[in-house]
Amino acid sequence: MQSARRRKTAHLPPVLPDAVMGVIRTSKPSPTEQRNPRSRHLDRLPIRAAVELMLTEEAKVTRKLLRQTARLTRAVGMVARAFRHGGRLIYVGAGTSGRLGVLDASECPPTFRTDPAMVQGIIAGGEKALRVAVEGAEDDSGAGAKSIQRCRVSRPDVVVGIAASGMTRFVWGALHEAKRRGAKTVLICFNPYLVIPPRYRPSLVLATDLGPEVLTGSTRLKAGTATKLILNLLTTLALVRTGRVLSNLMVEMNPSNAKLRQRAIGIVQALTGDDAATARAALVKHRWVIRAAVGRPPRHRRSG
Repeated sequence: MQSARRRKTAHLPPVLPDAVMGVIRTSKPSPTEQRNPRSRHLDRLPIRAAVELMLTEEAKVTRKLLRQTARLTRAVGMVARAFRHGGRLIYVGAGTSGRLGVLDASECPPTFRTDPAMVQGIIAGGEKALRVAVEGAEDDSGAGAKSIQRCRVSRPDVVVGIAASGMTRFVWGALHEAKRRGAKTVLICFNPYLVIPPRYRPSLVLATDLGPEVLTGSTRLKAGTATKLILNLLTTLALVRTGRVLSNLMVEMNPSNAKLRQRAIGIVQALTGDDAATARAALVKHRWVIRAAVGRPPRHRRSG
């Protein structure tokens, strides 16, 4: 297996040279960097008009993503297969993109009782960058590659690079190294004009055109909303497909506080028909493991 893996990745050098970023290019300026004609007078708009403008622009996001249903379906299937074969989902990004990846990863253990290593988020600049901007971190493709090396990414894993313009060097360094190691790779961006040579092209590219932001270049707006929606889809539906949900109920949730324990009681009631006192007693008996309290073993995990 090791020799086959070497054959598959031998055509890619170990580190992505900065010169390659001249080959990975955009044929037109990314929509994320263009000016939105609807917001040219943003600084003079009455507050109500500005609120309506921002909301109508955000409302375009789901309509645009619905046009990517086929690719999103492929991405969910890719992640679900990785989970079933012991692989991990690893997000990589800088700035808002990186923070959203870390956020989604951090919410999987309490929601689905996953091992923290199963879904991970890597942000350029490290943990400090979650709170403050780390200047220049996103421009270091070598650091992106090293982050993948430190995670010991291998064939069963899926690495998802998030870069609004599609040109973030840290993300490309990570995607390149992940591909070299045989992992599946996905690029989430909002630049349909990206030109990627076949040898560097990820397994799947999601390049939705959301149009320019209301505040020029501020990709924490529509691009951030779209990113959050996509990451929600990836983890939620992949974990549904791998048997961590019954009906539409979070039977693997970790009831770690009073609100969640009350929710757990409601879930047990919904699945068993028991009253609240009986449901609570069952949860206490099974140390608040919902699936055990309802007497349901993990169901057969579907293929596809």
